[in-house]
This record gives sequence, C-alpha cells and structure tokens, in this order.
Amino acid sequence: MSSKALVCVVCSTMTVFAAERMSIAVCNLGDVPERTVAGAESVVEAIFSPLRIDVAWNGCEESGSGLNIILRLRRDRPAGSERADSLDVMGMAFTAAGVAGNRADAYFGAIEGFVRRHQADPAEVLGYVVAHELGHLLLGPGHSAGSIMSASWNDKTLEAARQRWLTFNQSQRAAIHRELQVRASLAVTR
Repeated sequence: MSSKALVCVVCSTMTVFAAERMSIAVCNLGDVPERTVAGAESVVEAIFSPLRIDVAWNGCEESGSGLNIILRLRRDRPAGSERADSLDVMGMAFTAAGVAGNRADAYFGAIEGFVRRHQADPAEVLGYVVAHELGHLLLGPGHSAGSIMSASWNDKTLEAARQRWLTFNQSQRAAIHRELQVRASLAVTR
C-alpha cells in the first residue's frame, strides 16, 4: 500500500470515529435522585459501547463535541397522554416529519410505576428508556420486536436487560452509524 493510500485510510478512519460521539445535556427537571441518574448513564454507556459510540454527559446548559442531544428527566406526563394506557409512556423522542431530532424526555413517574409493577432497578430501566429514545432520535419512529427498540416492555424484556442482551440489532447499529456520520458531516459544513 502506498503512503498516499495509507494516509487516506487513516484520515477516513479518523472521520468515521470522530462522528461516533454523542454529547448529552441532562436536564433533571424531575429531581430524579443523582444516584439513579448516574446508574442510568452507566447503562446507556454500556449499551452504546459495543457500537463504538462514546457518550459524554453534560449539565443542562452545556454542550460538547459530537452530536448534541438534550435529555430532560421529568415527572409529569407527556402531552396528550390522558389515555388509559398513559402510565406505560416512559419516554418520548421529539422529531419532526422525517427529520431526526435532538431532544428526548424520560418520564420518571411512569418509570417508577413500571419499576414497582415489575420489581426492577430504577436506574437500569431509566437507562434503557433513555437508550430507546436515543434510538428514536437516530433511527426515527417505529419499533422493532426483539431489540431495545421494542414497543412493549415486560418481564421478558427486563430479563434481557438484566443479562445485557437487550441491544440494537445489526441493521439498527448500521443505521445509527450512518446517521451519526451524516450529522457529523452536516455539522462540518455549517
């Protein structure tokens, strides 16, 4: 391989890995215990680590390098959730008609209810809810059974989470990397 080709490969690799970073500004509007927040952050990092995506956590008003996302931890209900099944709504990603977004909410009141019903760890459930919503920000709407992007969660889902088997599938992983690369290239051209 010529030195010119090697330089191109190195530059290309650096560009790919530079795009593989998410900076998340956490706005704890619901006074979620810091221990729970820290545990959830560790879960999110563990979910994205096999994808070789670094997650950097910032305060509410901070931003960092890479894709900047705002995560609001709330106790209230999402808008329009007065339906009977609204207690099952634990998170929401905000996107607009086919355009990926950069803001998500996690509703800790609903998460606490789920945790009580299923005798689960609140930090673990919050972490998986956040990862699921980040998935929507990167993949768009829609759900996929058998992955972290499943629409409904139950005891089987929680057992998969406890075993660290609840992840993004191969096609979701590839789509996430493509989306991060597109967003990184758009940020460079701005």
